[in-house]
Amino acid sequence: MLEVTMTEGNTPNEVDRGGSPPTDRVVAIVELLAGRSASITIKEITEELELSRSTTTLILTSLERAGWVSRQADRRYVLGSGLIGVTEAIRDKYPVLNYGRALDTLAERAGCGVALALIGVTDATFVGIARGEDDLATAVRVGMRLPLRAPMGTSVIAHRPAAQQRAWLSTAPIETRESFEAALAQAREAGVVVYELGHTDPLVLSLIGEVVGLLAEHPRRDSLGNRALDLLGELGGPPYESGVLDEDEPLPVSYLSAPIFDHTNRAVYDLQLGPLQPNVNKAERDRLIREIREAAAKLSHS
Repeated sequence: MLEVTMTEGNTPNEVDRGGSPPTDRVVAIVELLAGRSASITIKEITEELELSRSTTTLILTSLERAGWVSRQADRRYVLGSGLIGVTEAIRDKYPVLNYGRALDTLAERAGCGVALALIGVTDATFVGIARGEDDLATAVRVGMRLPLRAPMGTSVIAHRPAAQQRAWLSTAPIETRESFEAALAQAREAGVVVYELGHTDPLVLSLIGEVVGLLAEHPRRDSLGNRALDLLGELGGPPYESGVLDEDEPLPVSYLSAPIFDHTNRAVYDLQLGPLQPNVNKAERDRLIREIREAAAKLSHS
């Protein structure tokens, strides 16, 4: 948990709140518009985010003045051209975002979905998605943020300072921490982590993912969203040990992940490949491992 340092001008109540509800509403509206391919009405925004019409109108008026949203002739809203400068600045700061074609190529070669997540200190943000030919539809989309909880981000956390690794391990149930600690060591050694499918049908994983995505659009339902995330993590399966992967029999595999390093050689992104298959033979596992490792190497240090 991040510590909050008291500074001059902060009252105890301001620190305890841990944020600004009015700012949260602005962010929620921008994120909602960013997640929609079509324009949206004020009524739809108020219903999705459970805001009053007056509050929504005031926020949209300010955003329109800044050019961050644009109101069309039919009174529907879309993101505005004022964000172009922000977009370019983000691409300059995170050059890997310009390599969308590399994700598409990996999805085509592997035959399954690909995701790229920016791993922060306390959360993970999906910054790239490529759908495979037989990929299950889920609510995971570019811009979605999820709390960083083990085992998500294993391949990246393995290269982070010890304090961050301990904080990451503390998010897992006590009985699983030893296996996750071993997974960190494996990630440093092999460069790729392979996760079990868990004891459920992939369609159940997809359904829970849709629930998580729906709840992400409703800030007041954090507790229910966290429960859905916990369940999703449990059903996804823990990381395999390297010795198990070397065996010849087929294994259920949910997804694979590999780290992507920035130009300073710091692990920043988690590249994920999701076959979601109950029986993956050794030859196919080796192929998938090779594909994600080569893709991660090409994207690193860019």
